[in-house]
Amino acid sequence: MMLRLPIAATSVADWMRRAAMAINNLMTNVEQQSSQMESRYHCPIPISDNAPDNPEKGQWFFNKTSQKAMMWDGTQWQNLWE
Repeated sequence: MMLRLPIAATSVADWMRRAAMAINNLMTNVEQQSSQMESRYHCPIPISDNAPDNPEKGQWFFNKTSQKAMMWDGTQWQNLWE
């Protein structure tokens, strides 16, 4: 599994959009591949319908309902892509 980020873009916003699409493509199949990723990278990706309780800044999980990775910014959960 490889994440390929865009090399060239017309603007920062375009690069961010392209990078978010690349992350989306990577994470879409994460539920089926999470055990493989855990054993290969020793970095389990929490998968849940609900956000974890009492998160720490920088904590993330994959939301099965929205099919998006989310990260706690210290105040609220943020989607890693639109």
